[in-house]
Amino acid sequence: MRENKAYYRKKLYLILVIATIVFGIHGLYEYYKLKIDNPFQLISAVLYGNIKMFLFAPPISPEADVSITYELAKWMAPILTSAFVFTKISLTLLHLKNMTVNRFSNNHILIFENTLMAETLINNLTNQKNSYKISLISKHFFDDNWKTKYEKKGIAVYQIDFENSDQNEINELMYNVNINNVKYMFFCSEVDLENYALYTNIIKRIRPKRHITCYVNCESATISTYLEDMIRQESEKEEKLKNIDTVHFDKTDLTVRMLLSYDSVSKSISDKIDNLSLITEECSVEKIDDSIGEFHILMMGINELTTVLLKNISNDITLSLKKNTKVSIIDSDAENYMDELLMYNEGLRKSLDLEVIDSAFEKGRLLKYLREMKKENPPSLIFILNENILVNLEMLKIVDRYFSDVPKIVRNISDVDLKYILPKNYDKIKIFGDVSQIMTQDVIISEKLDNHAKKFNDNYNNASESAGMGEGKKWNELSNVKKSSSRSSATHAKIKEMMIAKIFADKTKDEIKSYLSEKFEEFTNLQNIQREDKEEFKILFRKYLKENPSLDFLSRLEHKRWCNSYYAMNFKYGEEKDEAMKTHPCLIDDWEIVIGKKFDICHPEYDLLSVFILFQKEN
Repeated sequence: MRENKAYYRKKLYLILVIATIVFGIHGLYEYYKLKIDNPFQLISAVLYGNIKMFLFAPPISPEADVSITYELAKWMAPILTSAFVFTKISLTLLHLKNMTVNRFSNNHILIFENTLMAETLINNLTNQKNSYKISLISKHFFDDNWKTKYEKKGIAVYQIDFENSDQNEINELMYNVNINNVKYMFFCSEVDLENYALYTNIIKRIRPKRHITCYVNCESATISTYLEDMIRQESEKEEKLKNIDTVHFDKTDLTVRMLLSYDSVSKSISDKIDNLSLITEECSVEKIDDSIGEFHILMMGINELTTVLLKNISNDITLSLKKNTKVSIIDSDAENYMDELLMYNEGLRKSLDLEVIDSAFEKGRLLKYLREMKKENPPSLIFILNENILVNLEMLKIVDRYFSDVPKIVRNISDVDLKYILPKNYDKIKIFGDVSQIMTQDVIISEKLDNHAKKFNDNYNNASESAGMGEGKKWNELSNVKKSSSRSSATHAKIKEMMIAKIFADKTKDEIKSYLSEKFEEFTNLQNIQREDKEEFKILFRKYLKENPSLDFLSRLEHKRWCNSYYAMNFKYGEEKDEAMKTHPCLIDDWEIVIGKKFDICHPEYDLLSVFILFQKEN
């Protein structure tokens, strides 16, 4: 009842209005029928009198002899009118308050278009403990109940169609939301072209006074390219637009990002590298790599999540120098599906150890396969991703017989709550599928991840300048590929953090920071030599890595991760860096070549930087 009070209030208001009209018509008819003989004039007088009552003007003098129904209507009509007017006035005042507060906030967010995605984002942001101020802008008219609900939450609501509004209307809106000083903008239309048109319309009109991140819902790679081209061209005309950072997202990307951030995934990875803490003898790159177990993922179901999930696994779960992460994929007609998928994503064959199993055969053979898998190479993690929840529940029941202790991530896009029908070990099972799980501050904004990526880019630029290669590009000037690469490096940071903690298990976190800070100073001194004698720097850098096997391993691992991330973007080896042709001269799997004859091209010292950035002390 409480959740629907707005609905019942609206119904009550409607009933009272209808009753008042009926009472008014009856009362006026009873009065006028004695005075007016012409039927047309009688009807006109009754209707006109009814309207006057709602406008605070009684049509009959107070001393006239009238019926009780007229007296009721005479009082109810102006009361109902007053309630309506006061509601509108209070809503206007509330909007003015929200507009003023939001306008001067340093944490002001603009959300464009009132879609399910936008509504979910608003609900999540308002329910979390943060100081964000939100304004919602849509070209579609808002229902009064929706508008009132938003305004009461402190959300300023605006209705405007940028394509069909005149310049004065648009300028007024820009002023009211103080658009040059907002923190984030979200373009949440479900149609890519609408977001492109709206984003273009906004970008060509603003002159940012601060860094602004624009999140654009866009599934099409073509539209994303157009967006990148447009903002680059506009930035060349207007310097202030270099303050704009554009992030392309879609539901699939956000869902996969969320899945790989689960604690169960981190725990599975931690278990596989647990033996690093057992290395007591003289440490070496080979011993470190041999101590890491093979990470095996069982994936059941091929659909729109598959490609994105495989690409992210290529980067996020790179653990070993010799062994790629193994992914076993089970589905009916899996071989044909995967052949078609890999036709456009050949790089995944190089970044992952893929095994495809067709489940079209009888159930007995599937069970036999799972039994063999349990003996030879049990999975560390299981994804059950079919769109049909009944199929997922059946698969869950089967794999739970063999791998009850293995974390399982199960897709459920139905509205059914599964907690009452899950197995007893439900603590090992994570359910996902609702859009509310991805439209959150942690998943979509991921401020910590972006800050780490920007920090990596700044350190990369400093190293580049120290090496005499000139100044690097600032974050907002980077291409989408370069930004993705930096974000991928930042995402893998938690793996390196776990590895460092395991390798130095006898040290506290502060001691590890001090150790790495000391090593970073040594590395900085080497870079100073690089300015004077590059050949001497190469010799000393190789010696430096040999004397520090843990840093040597992590540098090699970072290069392998970088290669995997580029393979996942369908890049291949080429003598020239070319993002359009997707070629890169450093896509070399042999580290000895990277640190040898390709040193000047691939700069392995940059791989080491990603390790130091993790625990670098704040200046």
